[in-house]
Amino acid sequence: MADKSIEQLNAAEKVYLSDLFVLQQSGTAKKLTGQVLKNWLLELAQGHGGITSIVLQSTSGLNKTYRITLADDTYFDMTVSDGKGITSVAKTGTSGLVDTYTMKFNAGSDFVFTVKNGEKGDKGDADRLYFKFASQKPTDASHNMGDVPDEWLGFYAGTTPPSGWQDYTWVRIKGDKGDKGDAAKLTSHSTTYMVSDSGTVVPSGSWVSDVPNVPQGKYLWTKTVLTFNTGDPVTSYSVSRFGIDGSGAVSSVNGKNPDPTGSVSVLAEDIPTSSGASVQAALNAAVKTVNGQKPDDTGAVTIGAADIRTASGTTVEQELTGKQKKIMVSGLLKGDGSGGVSQAVAGTDYQAPVRSYTATIPASGWAGSEAPYTCNVTVTGLLAADKPIVDVVPSVTYATAESQIEAYGHIYRMVAQENKIVAYATDKPAVDIPIQVKAV
Repeated sequence: MADKSIEQLNAAEKVYLSDLFVLQQSGTAKKLTGQVLKNWLLELAQGHGGITSIVLQSTSGLNKTYRITLADDTYFDMTVSDGKGITSVAKTGTSGLVDTYTMKFNAGSDFVFTVKNGEKGDKGDADRLYFKFASQKPTDASHNMGDVPDEWLGFYAGTTPPSGWQDYTWVRIKGDKGDKGDAAKLTSHSTTYMVSDSGTVVPSGSWVSDVPNVPQGKYLWTKTVLTFNTGDPVTSYSVSRFGIDGSGAVSSVNGKNPDPTGSVSVLAEDIPTSSGASVQAALNAAVKTVNGQKPDDTGAVTIGAADIRTASGTTVEQELTGKQKKIMVSGLLKGDGSGGVSQAVAGTDYQAPVRSYTATIPASGWAGSEAPYTCNVTVTGLLAADKPIVDVVPSVTYATAESQIEAYGHIYRMVAQENKIVAYATDKPAVDIPIQVKAV
């Protein structure tokens, strides 16, 4: 580089201890290292620059020698007798440029020494940190860079913006794509049932594998437990109530049906006497009053339910008050809380009968070029509104069952549709999977 002037050379950003300089000393050209320059500057500042390290140098019997090295590479050795282990080294005082350090030992005695620091110099120019991004590490052939975050990051610290890509230090901030992790596998599945008086509090007791008989007004709880090869089992509950059958009501009085409000109007002509003639006919013949009601000009007497007393002393109207209206529907009934009833709806007001189906998810039926993959499985009789419970039915042959259970572990979702069920998987199963479907 003798053909270049100093102004043409690249500027050094800092001085390293191994750097070499050329100087003239007493008429002779000599080399100067960065270490010697640093020591001279510290000596000029009348300080050592603080402690840089404390290292065990040697051991002789019970004596250990430690070397305390200062920032200017000067050092001094200190011997400590074993049994006086060092517990701490801390700065305990400062006077001007002189710091006092105290070395404590486990034996109780202390070693105190001082270090003189260099004087504070003038404040330098503040550096700024500059960033650039690139899709690949810049080279002489390709050094495109910009301000949009990308795979490579270039940074530069200085007082002014750098002039080119060579001034930046480049690091890759986006790693290679890792290997795909193993999918979780379903190792076991169980569905159990229990009858309870509550529809909100999960019952305690013994759960059974078969659907039990549920008395009217009780609740049927269903517990489903899914166990995977990783993590804790997943437990879910569902609950349904079995409705109470409605009670009967008055259908007719002397052949008279209740009106829409449930009331029955009985006239004197509707009530027979022991002779076979109606009360109205008897009244027309001789009666002056009937239950306090006088005949009209035609001899007819009109009485209501309030005018007819029962054997208990109450009136018919009082007996009919609060009675259930005529029930005009069939099947299971539900009350409205106000004395009325209506037909209960299966699947809404009570659990519909559980239907069971068997099917096979064919390995050749999976569609899609990437996850999620789907497969349509025919299940005749299945409804879109069903909430199916699906489980694998492994083969009695161990090897076959193992491959079926592993393949079923790729399936994460089942959706009911009319006469079919749609399976969703993270990977395409390689074998046919026999399944059982319970529709509620």
